[in-house]
Amino acid sequence: MGQLAAAVLEVPAVGFKYVSRFVSRSLKVQLALTGVAIALIVGGLLVGLPTSRVDAKAPTPYDPPAPTAVKSDATSNVTVDAPYILEFTRPMNEGSVSDSLTIKPAVPVKLVWDSAAETLSITPAPNWAAFTSYSIQVAGTAMDQSGMQLGSPVSASFVTGALTSGKITATVVVDNLVAPTSEFQITFSRPVKLATIQARLTVSPTITGVITGDDPTDVSSQVFTFTPDDILAGNTSYTISFDNNAATDAAGVALLPVAPLTVQTMAAPEVIKFRPKDKGTTTDPNQVISMRFSMPMDKASAAASLSVVASGHAVRGSISWAENNTVLVLDPAAKLPVGATVYVRVSATAKSATGQRMSGAVAASFKVLKPTVARIPWVGGGVASKTSPYHASELNYLNLMNCTRTGGWVTRSGTCSSVTHHTMPAQDKLVFSAAIANAVARPYSKAQADRGVLTHYLNGTTPHGRLAAQGFGGGSWGENLASPPNAGLSGMIDAEIYFQNEYGCRNRCEFAHYYNIMNPYFHRAGIGIWVSHGHVRLTIDFYG
Repeated sequence: MGQLAAAVLEVPAVGFKYVSRFVSRSLKVQLALTGVAIALIVGGLLVGLPTSRVDAKAPTPYDPPAPTAVKSDATSNVTVDAPYILEFTRPMNEGSVSDSLTIKPAVPVKLVWDSAAETLSITPAPNWAAFTSYSIQVAGTAMDQSGMQLGSPVSASFVTGALTSGKITATVVVDNLVAPTSEFQITFSRPVKLATIQARLTVSPTITGVITGDDPTDVSSQVFTFTPDDILAGNTSYTISFDNNAATDAAGVALLPVAPLTVQTMAAPEVIKFRPKDKGTTTDPNQVISMRFSMPMDKASAAASLSVVASGHAVRGSISWAENNTVLVLDPAAKLPVGATVYVRVSATAKSATGQRMSGAVAASFKVLKPTVARIPWVGGGVASKTSPYHASELNYLNLMNCTRTGGWVTRSGTCSSVTHHTMPAQDKLVFSAAIANAVARPYSKAQADRGVLTHYLNGTTPHGRLAAQGFGGGSWGENLASPPNAGLSGMIDAEIYFQNEYGCRNRCEFAHYYNIMNPYFHRAGIGIWVSHGHVRLTIDFYG
C-alpha cells in the first residue's frame, strides 16, 4: 500500500514535467491536460482512504401527545370585567376551539389569542354578572394546528365578585367635626375615569374647587380628591354627593351606588376668657397676660395676631402656650406702668390648629393699680382629727399655696404680694380635702418622717397608686413633697417660696411643683404634715 501511494504521489511530478513541454500549445489542450492531472491526484488519494460498512436502519416511530390546557388560578372573587385565561400546551386551531367552547350561564364573550395561538383570554362583553358562579368547558373535539384533538375536555369554573364600589370621606375630622381646611375624597375599589367624577360629584351648599385623581395618566385612578378653592365656612352642614345614574368604571362596568356624605364643620375659634379679665384691674406690674381660646390654635398665627399696648407703647415679652395650645400667655419683658390701661387685641388672622380663622377680632382691657401686700389669715390651735396633730399648719400652708395659685406671690414675711413673677395664669382656690389628707397625704408624710426619707416612691408605691388605692383613681392628679426646717409657719413659708421659685421652667422642670400649684385641672388637695425623729415632712396630693 505504501508503494502504491508513493507511486501515485509521483504522478503529478511526471505529469507536470511533460505538460511544460506543451506550454506553447493551444489553451484548450492545456486545460485538458490540467484536468487529467487533477483526476489522477484525486484518484490516488481515494485509493489510500480506509473503508467501513454502512447498515440500513428502520425509521423511528413518532406519536406526539394530545394537546392539553392549564386553567387560570383565579377561582373566587374574580373581577367582573377580568378575562379568564386558558393556556394550551400547543398552538391551537382557533376556530376549532371557538366551536368547542361553552359557558354557563351564557354570556357574550370575546376570544383573544396570543401570537403563538397557545394562550386564550376569554373576556366578557361587557362584563360578568356580579356574585355569579360560571363554568367553562372546551370539548375534546377542539384541535391543535396539526389537526390533533384534545385528549380530554377542559373544564373550569370561577365565582365573580362585586361591582365597583365607592365611598366619600373628609380628610380632616376632629371629634366628628370637619375642619375648615378639609378636602373631600371619593375612593373606588377599581379605577374610574376622572371625567366621570368631575361630571357627577357635587357639594351642597355649592362651593368651587378642583378634582384630581391619584394617577396623573388617568389610567388607574381610584382615589379622587376635591380641594375647595377656599376654606369651608364654620359651623355649617355640607353634603357631598355622587350621581350614580348610568355611571361606569374605567372598564365600562356599572358602579354600585355611592352613599352621600353629610358633615358639620367646626365653629370658628373664639377667645372665651382674658386674664386679667376684661374691664378688670391688677395690682401686679409683672402681670402675665393670657387668653383662652375655644379650641387648640395654630401657635404661629395666633401669636402674630396678638397686640398689647400700655401708655401708647407696645408691650413686648415672651410667648408661651398651655393646656394643649388653647391658652396663649404673654410674659411682659418689663413691668407694666402703674396707673396705665392695658389694651389687648387678637385680630381675625388667628387660626385654629385645623386652619379655621376667627370670625372677627376681639379685644379686652384692664388697669394696673398700685401694688398691695395682703396679710394671709393664719390658723392657730385645734386639730381636725386624732390623726392630725399639725392640722393648723396644714391649713396655713393651704392659705400660702392659694395665694400663689390665685395670682399672688408669697413673700419672705409670709404676706401675699400683688407683685409676682407668674408665668402661668391665675386659677381658682384649691379646696382642702380631708378625705385625701386623712387617707393619703398625712399617712405618707408619717411614713417618710419615720424613715427619714423624701421620695415619691416609698416601698415601690407611686402618687397615683396611693390615691387610687383610697378611691381617688381619676386621671388628674399630682404630688408635691417638701422637708421644711420646722412644722410651724416659717417652715411652711420656706416650702411655698421654694415651690414658687420654679416659675421660670413651669412643667419643663425636673420637679414641677409650681406647675402643680397652678394646674387648672386640679380643684382640691389633701395636705399632710408629720414630724418624727426630728424629720419634718410635708405632702400635698392634688386631685381633679
